[in-house]
Amino acid sequence: MNSRLMALFAALIAIGQPAMGSATQASTPETRPMNTPPSMSRPPAPTVKPVVHDGVRYEQDRTDERQGDQMGGYLAAVDAKSGARLWRLKVYELPARGPGTPTGGGRHFRSMTLLPGGKALQIEDEAGVRYEVDLARRTVTLTSGAAPDAPRAPAPPKPKPE
Repeated sequence: MNSRLMALFAALIAIGQPAMGSATQASTPETRPMNTPPSMSRPPAPTVKPVVHDGVRYEQDRTDERQGDQMGGYLAAVDAKSGARLWRLKVYELPARGPGTPTGGGRHFRSMTLLPGGKALQIEDEAGVRYEVDLARRTVTLTSGAAPDAPRAPAPPKPKPE
């Protein structure tokens, strides 16, 4: 190789790799080795502030997979003074996990609002589905969107070429 070609080759290598201690080195993203399997990760669940009404604090309850809980969808009523749990309610059912179903997802509350009159909460999940919880009866009504465990509609057939 002639010296000009070698100098060009060295310059191209130097452009692709920042010098030691340079500012660009710190901002270079890390790369995983090729043998590292992909991970099933999701952003953290949204932070939903509890709603306090008539001495009761309503909050999204943590799940406990050891007890067979699904990943999200639980509402707890807690005495605002003592902190004692009064009751717990599953607001929505998530599809069962099985072969081919992601295991790390879950679906949590996106928002929780006390409705006018103070007799019900409106809860919206991360998929945008809304539910109304009657606080006296501890019943849930789907108010908008498709239930998370509802079967998906089949895709429409592809048009035939003419």
